[in-house]
Amino acid sequence: MNSNAREVSYKVLHTFEVTKNRLDLLESKFKLNEILSQQDKKLSKNLINGSVRHLLYLDWIAARLYHGKYKKLLIKTKTILRLAFYELIFVDHIPSHATINEYVALGKKKVGVAQAKMINAMLRNFLRGKVEVDPKKVIRNDEERLSIQYSFPRWLIKRWISLWGTKESEALCGSLNRLPDFDLRINISLISVEKFLQLLSDSEVEYKESELFKNRVKITNIQTVIQNGWFDIGYCSLQDESAAIPVELLNVQDSEVVLDVCSAPGGKLTQILEQKNKHINIIAVDVNKKRLKRVRDNVKRLKKKDVLFVVANGKYLPFKPFFNKILLDTPCSGLGVIRKHPDIKWRRTMDEIIEFSELQKDILKEASGMLKKTGQLVYSTCTLDPLENGDVIDTFLQDNPNKFRLIKPFNKFINYCKDDRIQTLPQRDDMDGSFCAIIEKREI
Repeated sequence: MNSNAREVSYKVLHTFEVTKNRLDLLESKFKLNEILSQQDKKLSKNLINGSVRHLLYLDWIAARLYHGKYKKLLIKTKTILRLAFYELIFVDHIPSHATINEYVALGKKKVGVAQAKMINAMLRNFLRGKVEVDPKKVIRNDEERLSIQYSFPRWLIKRWISLWGTKESEALCGSLNRLPDFDLRINISLISVEKFLQLLSDSEVEYKESELFKNRVKITNIQTVIQNGWFDIGYCSLQDESAAIPVELLNVQDSEVVLDVCSAPGGKLTQILEQKNKHINIIAVDVNKKRLKRVRDNVKRLKKKDVLFVVANGKYLPFKPFFNKILLDTPCSGLGVIRKHPDIKWRRTMDEIIEFSELQKDILKEASGMLKKTGQLVYSTCTLDPLENGDVIDTFLQDNPNKFRLIKPFNKFINYCKDDRIQTLPQRDDMDGSFCAIIEKREI
């Protein structure tokens, strides 16, 4: 139990509370992967993601134990308390007395002796059962209870209940709070599925084969895959099953010209490149040069080539209508991937969802103009909100009734299909929340 893991976690979480920057960027900033041992890094990631995932619940418990107005408590002290309560409640392999000692010591270092004594008293009173810690026994209002119990912003719970009702919203919250598995896409152009599965078995990595895709497995032990270098040599990539559906729908054929708009980080682009031995002409576009370099690096890692990389804004594409297929994986709120990125729920607002919706409409309008006659475009997101999904498609089709039509997806995805659009739901499908639809340009 290295206290350094807790101190690094504290620094990341305190900065997150102040800035609301992405957790992965903050972990990079504080060099979590470089300064911690493998064991401490695992503990630190657990503490960071867990404290953010259960933030409101942890604050609710702390507020019930604090003598005073909890909102006025120092952010530094709140951060220590969140970490400590998370460790006491959710990390069962560390003795409680050790946890308390570590955070009292951290408190003395960060907020002084007086605050450390208070932290000590609150943690010990928690262990003595001084307060009720089950929101279901205390909170009667469903909206408030779901917000506290599952730690989601009240405004988001209110919106979800208005869209899907209390029961479905609770199932969604519970699913999004589950620890994520890791889905691996096997690069069949470099290694067969059978040989890769044998590698997993030989390394004692438990896996579950995908029912939807032949070249995918779900695992929980990602460290062995990393340590064996299978990512580095291009044998596999991390990609959720839901993210693979849009490329399947695109159904790229030999010699077609393909445009990948908003391409970074390149997961869907490389999925196209890995399909069989087709001769495909692809242009990858992203507005961010650094992110586009990441796409290029991914293509190189997987031993692929023949991709043209173009830095351009999706709202102003520098092309003419000569593409057979277009993949448009638009910027979105990311509410469907909260299981993997719990910080998203604290960084998003309703105003942002509306802004994303308008941006998506603009990019779809521009990208659709790059299609040849009878060309097809797949629109996709990794979010759950109708404003970013069905409403964008409906608006586009209403504005272009004679130019474009919606295409029914393959029967393979019928279980995820409604109104000729695909929506995956974490609580129903055990994958990320996502949306996609196929649009075809009419031959006029």
